[in-house]
Amino acid sequence: MTRFSKMLIGTIAVLSYLGGTEPCKLLDIGDIKGVFPSGDIKITMNETKPANPLGIKRCFWEASENDMKFVQLSIAEESEAKVKTDYQFDNNKQYIENVQYIAGVGKSAYYGGSGLKMGAGLHVLHESGVWINITVGLGIGNKDENKHIETEKALALKVIENMQKGQ
Repeated sequence: MTRFSKMLIGTIAVLSYLGGTEPCKLLDIGDIKGVFPSGDIKITMNETKPANPLGIKRCFWEASENDMKFVQLSIAEESEAKVKTDYQFDNNKQYIENVQYIAGVGKSAYYGGSGLKMGAGLHVLHESGVWINITVGLGIGNKDENKHIETEKALALKVIENMQKGQ
């Protein structure tokens, strides 16, 4: 099977699954435990319907109440958004000072830095038209940008894998 055939099959699997995806089902507690092995993981936000015209749904896993350790996954699906996801993906870049392009995940990806600022986290545009944003808090004062990128990219790849499986 050629690389193109594998990509096409994966894209078809994702396309057949689009619409109604619940972000909390794209990662599980075990995935979050992989980032925070000693964390007491709780889902504190689970949006199953788009919360706004952009079609964004979020899941928030808290790993520590006192130390800003968390994972937030936001997704927007072309079928549920009133604004095209590729436009959202490109538009959001203009609000980030030092955009870092990230290879090896999705059709295109960039990192907007760590923290709670606008545009933070890893932004991924998948070939199927799904926009993914993953933001990880590694603890108060943790500014290890490489660790943030590594962690967010690994989680993004897991999200894409689960989308392709139809999770």
